Formats: sequence, C-alpha cells, structure tokens
Amino acid sequence: MPRLMPIRGLRYTARAGSLDQLLAPPFDVIGERERERLAELSPHNAVRLEAAGEAYEAIATELERWEAEGIVERDEEPMLYVYEQVFVEEGIERRRRALICGVESQPWEEGAVLPHEFTMSAPKEDRLRLLQATGTQFSPIFMLARDRSGQLADLLATTTQSGEPGVSGETADGVAHRLWALPADRATLRPLAPLLSEAFYIADGHHRYETSVAYRTWLAEQDGSLASDHPARFAMAGVVPVEDEGLVVRPLHRFVPREAPGDWRARLEPLFDVEEAPVAMEPGPLEALRAASPEAIVAVNLAPGAVHLLRPRSEEAVASLAPAGASPRWVSAAPILLRLGVLDPLWGVSDEELRAGAVTFTHEVAEVVEALGGGGTGFLLQHVPASEVITLADGGERLPQKSTFYYPKLGTGLVFAPLSA
Repeated sequence: MPRLMPIRGLRYTARAGSLDQLLAPPFDVIGERERERLAELSPHNAVRLEAAGEAYEAIATELERWEAEGIVERDEEPMLYVYEQVFVEEGIERRRRALICGVESQPWEEGAVLPHEFTMSAPKEDRLRLLQATGTQFSPIFMLARDRSGQLADLLATTTQSGEPGVSGETADGVAHRLWALPADRATLRPLAPLLSEAFYIADGHHRYETSVAYRTWLAEQDGSLASDHPARFAMAGVVPVEDEGLVVRPLHRFVPREAPGDWRARLEPLFDVEEAPVAMEPGPLEALRAASPEAIVAVNLAPGAVHLLRPRSEEAVASLAPAGASPRWVSAAPILLRLGVLDPLWGVSDEELRAGAVTFTHEVAEVVEALGGGGTGFLLQHVPASEVITLADGGERLPQKSTFYYPKLGTGLVFAPLSA
C-alpha cells in the first residue's frame, strides 16, 4: 500500500497578494483564453508556472525569482495541509475536504494506487520536462481513498471546524478555497494509519501521477539512488474520502463535427430503443431531459433539428458489445456505451481519430448547443459515479480519457511541492 508523507511545502507569502488572484486550475483544463485571463489577474498567478507553455527553463527562472523576492517561501518543517472547497451544485451548498500530502509514486502494476482512465503521451512528456526543469510539483493530484475507519474524515472535519483557515480565497467560478497547515506530529499522523492498508484511486491527474513515477525513475538514474524518504519518491496529492458528501462527478458530453449517416436509425436500433423527444435544442430543456432520463443517451441533431433518447434494449444487448476480457459493467458505462454502441456504428471512429480531435468533450450543455450551430451531432451522457469508477479500477478496468469530470477541480497555488531533499 502507498506510504504517506508530510510535505515541506512552498507557499505564497503576503507579498504575493490575495489568494483570489493567485489560484489557477490544473494545466489540462486551461485553454489559451483562460490562461490569458489568469495571467492578467496577477504577475504571480500560479498559471505562470503551471501552464506557461514550453518555456521550461524560463519557468524555472521565474520560480527562482519568486523565491528570491519572497513571493513564495518554503515551510520550515514538513506539514500536512487540510483543504476545504465550498461551492454550489444544483442550488445546494456543498463542502469537499481533502488532505494534501505526499503519496508514494508507484507504477500501476504494484497496485497501491489505481487508475480509472487511460493517458496520452504528449501531456506526460510536457509535465516531465517541466518537472525536470523546476524540480517542483505545482498542482496536487486528486486521489480518492477508502476511509472505512472514518478517521481521515474526522481529521478533516475537526480541523475545518476548529478555527479559521491560514489562507482563503474565492475563484471566478464562485468556489471558496480554504487551507489549514498542520504540524506533522504523532498526534496528527496517528489517525492516518488505517489508510496505509487501503488502495488509493486517481480521480483526476493520471498524467501527472505517471509523470511523478517517471521523474522518480529519472532522478534516481541521475543521482544513483534515492533515500526512502526523498521527496521525489512522492506525488503531492489531495486525498478525499470516497464517502465525502461533497464529492461531485459531472458528466462529460460529446460533440462530433459530422452529420449522421442517412441510415443512422437502422444502425442504432439493434441496440437501442430510439424515441424522439419534443424539446427545443436549448441548454435548459436539454439538461432537464438528460437529468430526467438517467438510463438514456440524449442525441442531438441525429436528424436535423431533432432530439432523440437512446435507451439500451436490454442488458444482454449491451453486454454483447464487450470485447474479450471486458466486463458487462465496463461496457455499460456511458462513455464506453457511446463509443461502442453509437460512434462506431455511425462513423467508425478510430483511436487515432479520437486522438486527433474527431470528438470534442465538455461538461457544459451550452457548449454542445453552441457547437451544433455549425452542424454536427451532440451526445449528452450520464455521469459515471465515483463508486462505479472504484469498482472498475478494483477489477483492473479503465475508462477512456475524458470519462469523468470531478467538480470543482483542486486549486493550483495553495501549496507547491519542491522535490529536493
């Protein structure tokens, strides 16, 4: 099972300004427009380190300058950090709590940390080059942990309810971010002991975790060996109990910039009952239809201007799609069912075409509707629950990239993790 370690974090000082102006999301959800917006907030916004393009040495120089000028400062001792996010989802205020710490980076085959999605090589190469240049992890990997004893949840709740956070801020999406730093003494570490017998699961950050493993290997090759407690053996992670009431998973919808073939109905009806739905192609009605039809895929513009519900005819029909070695549970997950039961019969989309952008992804129904203005076909999916993700991961099965969207993202900029001893 993975070892947990406190982190001697590198954190913003008061000189950096308000945390509202300093936080950014992880690199893989930052488009060019968002990068520019964040960079304009502050000359010290975390986006200047996390997603500043391929100028890796320049980023390293910028970080060194921030340290020299007292913009960031390293904690004198290793710490554990309790992180709370407060946000509104479907009109309800929610709180999600995480423990930011080091989790031992181990290859997947060792089974201590389990993935649920596949990764791509280009983002991993980018993250590795950034790590090699800076020696610092800028954003925590989002991990889930079974907390059968409840002691992690108790530690998180007790900390957040015992006093004001050390730092706090609110990002443009209305999410409040609050951080408490705890000394890594025996009293703090003792409640975490039951976690050492549990597997951890990547919720978000597969590329960064695999990069952490690669960096550990690379550094060991450079230095000959790494001590068992060397920081580079660990990945900075925000560990959330699986049972956390604020654990929200949103669906990720698909847009295909192609018209459906004329015989689309004949291709789909062996697997699906196809029903036209009398709703407008507008975000509100479409989202309401998706929410009211948990067993269906909502297909938009299969026929020009029309909306259809695709309901699987039977469990047996869905199971028949499963390739050798795959479970019926895996093939019934919405992203897999769409790929094998809809995209393949209609367009024969290959893995190479997917990597080249043949399908685009968004958790916003409005973005699907906007894309449809230029033609094409949209599909609104149901989310894959965290419990289902864990069941699949326990069985050694992964979903394709962009299958889950945990909301909100963990903030980048609360703690940076230098990987030097």
